[in-house]
Amino acid sequence: MHSRTLVARIERAEQVAKTKTQFSPDCICWTESERPFFGFDIEREIATQVKCPVHGKRSFWLVYHLYIPKWLREKQKERFSRRTPQYQKAWNASFPPELWPAEEEETKDGEIFLRLKDGTTLLACESRCEKVPQHDRISDKT
Repeated sequence: MHSRTLVARIERAEQVAKTKTQFSPDCICWTESERPFFGFDIEREIATQVKCPVHGKRSFWLVYHLYIPKWLREKQKERFSRRTPQYQKAWNASFPPELWPAEEEETKDGEIFLRLKDGTTLLACESRCEKVPQHDRISDKT
């Protein structure tokens, strides 16, 4: 009798663990097969601050962020609708649809700002090249 109770308790514990590792309705984690794509480092920083109510810290690869060209950022926005419902739920937890997607605004200095739907602006990318002072050219006068 004791062994049946123990087996039943183990099965219940496994079921609870399975619910927490697979995506429960409250989970806002990304799947291992669909990692998030961030066009700017600021997006990654925002996403890391959002905690899953089921798992706590959401785990995804944090890679050194390189510059992502605008055409690729735009292409990823189009692909969003083809992502799994879990990916969309995880993304919308970090980037609520009432504020995102943000519009990109580039200044003459090369800085890129993200303007959210409520008017908030975030610095997404500093100037990619520093202004190099012009040096005097050596003349060929003899």
